[in-house]
This record gives sequence, C-alpha cells and structure tokens, in this order.
Amino acid sequence: LNFGVVMSSDLVCPESIEEIHHQIESLESALHIELPQSIDDCMEQVVFLANRQFSDGAKMGVLLLWLKSNTEHGKFNSLLHERNIQKRTAQRAMAIARMILALPKRKSDKLSHLNLNTHQLNELTKVPIETLKELDDEDYEVLAETSGNAIKQQVADLIKERDELQVTAAQAINDLGHEKLRKVPQVRFDMHVFISEIRKDAICNTELLNEALVSTITQIGQLCDNRQLDLESRVSAAQVLHHTWAAIYSQIGTALERLSGEFAGHIEGIEHLPKFTKAEWQYVETERNRLLEQFLVEKQSKEIK
Repeated sequence: LNFGVVMSSDLVCPESIEEIHHQIESLESALHIELPQSIDDCMEQVVFLANRQFSDGAKMGVLLLWLKSNTEHGKFNSLLHERNIQKRTAQRAMAIARMILALPKRKSDKLSHLNLNTHQLNELTKVPIETLKELDDEDYEVLAETSGNAIKQQVADLIKERDELQVTAAQAINDLGHEKLRKVPQVRFDMHVFISEIRKDAICNTELLNEALVSTITQIGQLCDNRQLDLESRVSAAQVLHHTWAAIYSQIGTALERLSGEFAGHIEGIEHLPKFTKAEWQYVETERNRLLEQFLVEKQSKEIK
C-alpha cells in the first residue's frame, strides 16, 4: 500500500520530521498491512498497536537507561549510531521510562493501560513528576482523551481544579467550626452555663484545697511535736507554712467579704447548700477527678525537680 508521505509542520515538529525520515530510510523491506474487514476490527488492531507501541517504548527506554549507565562517556551515542538508532527516538524512550519509573507503582500501572499516543506521552514527560503524582486515576483517563498539544494545559487545569476543591473543603470545615462555636450551648442542667461552671468549680476547687489543707495540718502537727529536730530548720519550715497559708487565708477572706456584701441576707449557712441533680454531681465528680489528677502530676513534677 502506498498512501504517500505528507507531513505538515503544524502537526509534526522539525525534529520529529527528521526522526520519521530516518525511520523510513531504515526500513529494509516494505510494510505489509492487511486491511480489516470492519471498523471494530480496525479499532481492535489500533488499540493493540498503541498499547504495544507504549510498552515497547517503555521497555526500550529502560534498556537504554541501563546501557547508558554501564558505558563510558561518549560510548552510548556511538552505539546508537552503529546500530542506526535515531538519537531523538532513544531520548523519547528514555524520557518515558524515567517518567514511569518515578511514578508510584499503582499510577504507572494505570498509565500503561491507557491508550496514549507517542505525542501525548512525549508531552507528559515535560510535566514535573511531582505534579503527575498528584493526579488520580480519573485524571489520567481525562488525559488519555486530551490531544498532545493540550496535555500540559490539561494537567495544569486538573491541578487547579484539585486545589480549588481542597480550598472549598477547607472553607466548609472552617464554616462548620464557626457554626459550632456560634451554637455553643448556653444552658447546662437547666441553668446558664456560667452559673453551672461556678457551681462545679466551687466543688472541685474546695475539694482539692481541703485535701491540701488536711495534708498540711498533718505536717504542722509533726513539725510541732518533733522538738528534737534543729530549731532553726523547724522555724524556717514553720515560716514557709505560715506565710503560705496566711496568703491563702487573706484571699479567702477577701472573696467571702465580696460575696457577703453583694448577697447579704441571701446566703445561708453551710447546712443549707443548694441541691445538685444526679447528672450535675456526676459531671462535677468527673471534672474533680480530672483536676485532681492534674494537681498530682504537677506536684510530682515539682518533687522530682
């Protein structure tokens, strides 16, 4: 069959024209092509040849990369010339091999099953590997339907779309977070959250203070009874205890005076504490345990120091 040779510079670059002429001149015999009986048969053969072209090109590239790494400087080009292999053909094959070898295995497997032509693959080799790694299976399927001249722009559009989707998702998460903050409950246990927190903190803090006070009273008793110890050291310890608890006592007195001044006539004795619901007591106890654990950890860290 002689279809003639017509090559437009708009479709094929000068380097490719030179490569094609070289391949034509290298043919040792005529091309024998048996035309198919139907369009389906024709497309089956085209798909088969496209896949084989890609596979053969990739295999050739891997072999050439190995050859180049195992030959002396300048020897590689001499071997290509001796075997009548056009340099641009070898460069394209090695570029395809480098691209596939640099991709994760799942994506390289996916790429090998797509029917990309030589021009598409050549344009893909011009895209940074890190960019190709960001593409998923659907993106590669889109690229398989893209003309070679538009491959790089299509990759850029896909990455831009991916970035926009990520920004939109991040914005949605932020909006959801702001919405949750806006809808923070104002009521807990049938009372305002602020009042509930005060009741809970009062129980938790006084429980911790009581435990510390009981421990201190025990230490004071031991300090006063152990008169055989050095007096100067005992006085030093007594002074620390006295000033520490005097400062606390002063703060407690100030707090009680403020409460008495604001709520005089409304505050009843300790036997008339307001009642807590079962759920609120459970919440208080949980918070108290957490505060107590935190207190003990801090105390232990101070002792280690």
